[in-house]
Amino acid sequence: MEIVGFVRTLLQRKLVLGILLALATLAALGTAFKIGPDGIEKRSISVGAATSQILVDSAESTLVEGAGTDQIAALGTRARVYAQYLSSRDAVNQIAEQIGVDPLLITARGPFSEGTGIQDYDQQGAESRARDLVDEGKEYRLVYEAQEDVPIITVYATGPKTEQALLLAQASFDVLEGYISQLKVAARKAEQKLPPPKNPTSTSSVPLVENIVVRELGAPEGGIVGGNADLVLMVLAFLAVFGIGCIAVAAGSGFMRHWRLAGEMERLGAEADDWLRDTPPPAPKTKRATNGKAVPERSNGKAERKRGPAKTGS
Repeated sequence: MEIVGFVRTLLQRKLVLGILLALATLAALGTAFKIGPDGIEKRSISVGAATSQILVDSAESTLVEGAGTDQIAALGTRARVYAQYLSSRDAVNQIAEQIGVDPLLITARGPFSEGTGIQDYDQQGAESRARDLVDEGKEYRLVYEAQEDVPIITVYATGPKTEQALLLAQASFDVLEGYISQLKVAARKAEQKLPPPKNPTSTSSVPLVENIVVRELGAPEGGIVGGNADLVLMVLAFLAVFGIGCIAVAAGSGFMRHWRLAGEMERLGAEADDWLRDTPPPAPKTKRATNGKAVPERSNGKAERKRGPAKTGS
């Protein structure tokens, strides 16, 4: 019965029901489209995602020649350092310049950065939490993962579209390759300034910077993430606005109805009290006798009859 009353309340207010339907439709469309300087644009929570892997290797590739445990461990340590460099602002600026976007729109995290979820950390500091809040509004994200004792850097990139995410992953490799080339040039210049050692020692099996190279383990791969949720969001937005509006209208109508009923009861009660105070007491009931004079009724409700002259015997 409550459901019937709820539906009847809504149907009695067709104008309000139409306004609710319009608002719910606008809310649903607002989750899928946005009005910008260029007009109406499609709004989507889907993002492009891409991933790639970078091998930190020696000139004589360890994949072919093989390598000892100490050499693999040294390459793994360098991979983690290089991954952290890619998350630096200098590397991000170069990546942004290569793909043609504003560097302030890119956020990057390395294996030693807080909040990446790659390693276990203690309680996150206030500075890191503040950075997370700032990074929430950025459209491009880069996360670099490098496991210990494994000379491989895994790149996770996201952007508004798949093409942009793929460009981010590819630019990460290009920037790292250029950074290592700069290190080699700087190492040669420093070596030329130093005098040759008097007693040269045997070379170590651990590769120096001159012997370090990076290789791509295949081209970056990517796709769309979250594209199927747009229709679901539209339906949920419509149901939420329309449902909350209907409940509010029904609750408001019920409240106003009970409010008016309470007011009417108070008014009727006040009128009844006034009527009882202003009404005079009822007059005693009388009964007309046979001679035309009124005779008051007795307490038992029977009128007292007037006796005539006593009859005498003949």
